[in-house]
Amino acid sequence: MAIFKGDEAKFSINLTAPGFSMDTDDFDIEVVSTIGGSLKGSKGGTGTDVIIYSEQTETQVPSEDPQGEPTTETTNTWYAIVNTGNELRPGGSLKVIATAYVPDAHANDGIRKQIATATLDKFIEP
Repeated sequence: MAIFKGDEAKFSINLTAPGFSMDTDDFDIEVVSTIGGSLKGSKGGTGTDVIIYSEQTETQVPSEDPQGEPTTETTNTWYAIVNTGNELRPGGSLKVIATAYVPDAHANDGIRKQIATATLDKFIEP
């Protein structure tokens, strides 16, 4: 499968690092075309090129006690939607560069940047 120019591509985000929580700490997402162009969004940002948001999911968890009632566990799943219409050039692939701002008392300003990358898919004209 591929991502077509003009798609509003949606993908899940799962950033992990010791001491980091996507729910409480900041992070940025940049989507880059390997042929040219990039778009950037931030958690809590108001831009429209890359929209970052979370959805809550409730799951039934069985009780450890065979006679006990199951409990409900709530988790957040984070997503990004990127508008591929204008700034990104098709012909290569779309990559994601995620920057997590990890609280760390040993870092100079108390926040340590940690970067992760992934390839989304081929990026082509329809």
